[in-house]
Amino acid sequence: MKQLLIESAFPTLRCDMTIAKAQIEATGNMPGTEGLDAPVVLDMTMTYVLFLVKDHRTTAAMQAIEYLVYADDAETLPHLYAAWLWLARMTLMVEAGQFALSLGSAENALLRLAEIAGKKSEDFLAILAAILYNLAVLHNAGGDFSRATKELTKAQKLYERLVKRNEQRFSAMLLYAVEASTDIIHSRTKQMNVLAHYQSVTQLYTEQLAKAEGGDTRQALAALVDSLQNEGDIMLQMGNGRNAVKYYTKALRYQKKLNEPLGMRDLQLSIGLAKALMRLINRRAAAEQLLSSLLPLAHRLGAHNEVIEIENLLLGKNKNFNIMTLLKSIF
Repeated sequence: MKQLLIESAFPTLRCDMTIAKAQIEATGNMPGTEGLDAPVVLDMTMTYVLFLVKDHRTTAAMQAIEYLVYADDAETLPHLYAAWLWLARMTLMVEAGQFALSLGSAENALLRLAEIAGKKSEDFLAILAAILYNLAVLHNAGGDFSRATKELTKAQKLYERLVKRNEQRFSAMLLYAVEASTDIIHSRTKQMNVLAHYQSVTQLYTEQLAKAEGGDTRQALAALVDSLQNEGDIMLQMGNGRNAVKYYTKALRYQKKLNEPLGMRDLQLSIGLAKALMRLINRRAAAEQLLSSLLPLAHRLGAHNEVIEIENLLLGKNKNFNIMTLLKSIF
């Protein structure tokens, strides 16, 4: 599973941090706070913590978080701020493999959320979804797949609601949660049901992907393609051509959403699809047609190994046909 995108759960601050954020990103340090009001200092510190977590400065991030959550006046922190800080601490612990300590942070985050009256706000639901996603990571790593599946399913549903409110903020995390189905949900049927349910959701991202080269959503969608290709490969190795076709087809469909020129990824996915189709008696002609259409692309890309693989598959198909014809004539 991919690590949580912590910024997706970052609460709406009370003060405008545009200038402070630019200073932090330019220098990597906390700006001076002399003469500033307490709410401004707190929002600036929150912005700095987010920067440290995203910059993988784990030690500095942990120190900044603990300074806030263990302070004498920690109870005066806005509940959403405190919940996010505990979530950030949990995320760092997950990344470090300290799963027991991660659960303690999750409990503290949930305790602060429980004190909030408005439980349908975007920020509240974002933090709750993020906690559930992290819990699914933890329990999956610990082998408690049943619990992990339930937590992931709840996270998916929350992200589905959230992406309808704020596509730019939550689309990447929804894709991460959908992708995680291939890691956590062991039933292939349930995996396919999840992927089928969220297939239409990706239609929402086409415009955003065109505008956001290299953004979180694009990376999440590329990761989803990788996971689907891996599942297709596994199904093919197991001899399950029908399910392999489903995974390769979905991978190709998502790959097209990236709006990239036809390249090696498309070629390899299409070859996998053709190999899977060959396992199905009534789809072998389609497999041969697909392989023939892929040869020009393989030559254009200079994909020498793939050219050989395609030619061998076509040759093998013809040989198998001749062998079957001869056997029928004998018997």
